[in-house]
Amino acid sequence: MSIEPRPTAIATRSAGGATRLVPWVASIVRGEKSPATAAKSAISDSEMVRRRVVHSPPRGRSSKEIGSRSGSSIARTRGRPRALTYGNSKREGSLPDLASVLLVTSILLVVAFVLLTVSLMRLRRTTRQLQLALEDESGARDRAALLLAIASAVNSSLALEEVLNVALTHAGRIMGAVAGAMYLVTPGKAEMRRQAEYNLTTRARGAVRRLDEEPLSTALAAMRPLVLKLAEEASPGLEAGGHPEHVLVVPMQRSGQLMGAMELYLNAFREITEDQADLLTGVASQGAIAIRHAQLFQAQEENALTDELTKLPNRRALAQRYIQEMHRARRYHKSIAFLMIDLDHFKQVNDTYGHLNGDAVLFELAKILTSGARESDVCARYGGEEFGIILHETTEQGARTLAERIRAKVAAATFPGGLKLTISIGVAATDEPALFTTLIERADQALYAAKQGGRNQVRVADMKGTPSKQKV
Repeated sequence: MSIEPRPTAIATRSAGGATRLVPWVASIVRGEKSPATAAKSAISDSEMVRRRVVHSPPRGRSSKEIGSRSGSSIARTRGRPRALTYGNSKREGSLPDLASVLLVTSILLVVAFVLLTVSLMRLRRTTRQLQLALEDESGARDRAALLLAIASAVNSSLALEEVLNVALTHAGRIMGAVAGAMYLVTPGKAEMRRQAEYNLTTRARGAVRRLDEEPLSTALAAMRPLVLKLAEEASPGLEAGGHPEHVLVVPMQRSGQLMGAMELYLNAFREITEDQADLLTGVASQGAIAIRHAQLFQAQEENALTDELTKLPNRRALAQRYIQEMHRARRYHKSIAFLMIDLDHFKQVNDTYGHLNGDAVLFELAKILTSGARESDVCARYGGEEFGIILHETTEQGARTLAERIRAKVAAATFPGGLKLTISIGVAATDEPALFTTLIERADQALYAAKQGGRNQVRVADMKGTPSKQKV
């Protein structure tokens, strides 16, 4: 099939100058196809017919024949091995890769979990160590604060009795003891004597503890706080009733010197922790220092209030004790008495035998007066050869009787140098608080009357009369 060449000009000019169209252009104008277009349309139509013949089923065959032919094709296909398609091949090949990824991921998760667990355990252990460290530091601060408070309390006073009570009550509060007692070493003896206590009955057992007997011996050998079984014969009575079965003994020492011991009484056995033992040791150390300071202060006060020659309280101490006894008598509505004593003709003793012999006579007289008075009475050197005795809760008749007994005892004694001497005594007694302040003056007035009456006698003051003489 030939295709005509496309004309290069659409219109031409005629010889006469008129323009005329090429024939195929004129056909286009008239709505007709060009020769090339008509050829292409013919090819397209023939191609469409061929395609329909090839792809359409053969004419004259039934659908049954077509089905049987298709079935035989399918049978032949089943008899041969079938090749995998591209999609199935790709899916089955990716399954092992996915399993590997899951396995590796699981292993990594397990490892991460183990590492996290180990980290958490280490963190918990570190946290616990920090808590313990903080608790130790806090406990140390609390113990230091408590020791500081105790040290401040026990050193706030130089009175021995107050120092003992403060140290004892603080230690008892730490351990929750039902009662307690403070013992101090007796100089020159292997024993301790109870000097302070709380929640114990009056005259409770165990006032004296030997150092080589329980409960002190074991605690002193260890020299640290110990809870010990308390023997029945050594167990003191409690104010609340009964006797404690166990005691916590806390030795007290200063610079290696044993000062005493605290006994804290417990109703049941109890183990003490290391912190409690350290705290009690600190309390004992502070208490020992304060006790030593109080003892030194007490010794200085005793020196200031004690007559150096006779070792009796001096006039200053006598005045202090008299004020105390006067307040006590006023509070409990009791009577009080006073004896003023003078050694007869003592000036002649000094002039004849010398002052050294006179001092020996005064010392011996002090011993006789002390032994003749009651334990609760206060005997003191008033000045020179004069002595005074405070008798608490004593009536006028009782004071007269005691004065006569002392006078007779002095008259029967033999003084240094073989001397026989006598004394004169003035007595004053009353239960009227308004007259307490005049008691010493009235006793001195009665003494003056005894000397004027011949000496070696006892005179009783008239408390209802007006004093006619004052003596300083």
